[in-house]
Amino acid sequence: KSINMEVHHHSHHPKKWKEYITEFLMLFLAVSLGFMAENVREHQIVAHQTESVIAQLYQELQKDTASLHKIDVVHDKQDTATIVLENYILNTDLEANKVNFFYLHNYLCTREGIFETNCIALDQLKFAGILKNVKDSKLRDCIEKYDLMLLQINARTSREVDFMNRYMDDIRIAPFDYYFRTARDTSDSFVNVKGSIKSSASINYHNKTWDFVLNKTFLPDNLALKAFDKSIYLNRMLQLNGIRMSTDIIHKNGIYKAGIELLQNIERVYPDINEVH
Repeated sequence: KSINMEVHHHSHHPKKWKEYITEFLMLFLAVSLGFMAENVREHQIVAHQTESVIAQLYQELQKDTASLHKIDVVHDKQDTATIVLENYILNTDLEANKVNFFYLHNYLCTREGIFETNCIALDQLKFAGILKNVKDSKLRDCIEKYDLMLLQINARTSREVDFMNRYMDDIRIAPFDYYFRTARDTSDSFVNVKGSIKSSASINYHNKTWDFVLNKTFLPDNLALKAFDKSIYLNRMLQLNGIRMSTDIIHKNGIYKAGIELLQNIERVYPDINEVH
């Protein structure tokens, strides 16, 4: 007895070339869209990072320009104070004008008016490679210009600091005894010295009154003027004033204008910059 077994074979029809092309195009399109989406996302991340650093730079620039404007006022007063001090030493009875001389001396011996930048964001732009993402050429040029001028004025500032470190301690104690000091705005540390703490002064000069703010200064009732070499003292004061004024003329006025120009260009490229956090 024979048993006939029917074997069924499933036939696979070969794909048509159009189906291969369709699958290839769908795969290619999916991969391409994925790359495009990733590129768009990376571009958005870079743009957001760049705008965030520019916003930080914008805020720091506002502090820089405000500081430069204040320093300009301070240097003008220091220049006037030096002129008056020179007149007192050369043309007046210094003993009769010792109180005003004391005020001017203390005012000019401070380190007020030394510029220190607030722009940390500039380093991020340079060293993190973010500056290349700033596509606006005018804005990029303004950033590079301000950065260069910062390097120049920092060199001038170092010159002033070095001069004061070298000479100011000797100058400070030359005309007056400084055995009394203010301590936390009190007179607890004064021993057998009576006087008052002054925070402002008015000086008459050429029939005009000049008012200026002092760092808190203790004025003893019995202020004693010591014998000192007036020529050396005045020479040092004039040198210090010359350094300050040359910094103003050569660099400070220029960097202030560069800072304002940079602020204006940031506002032009990023009109909503004040809303960036």
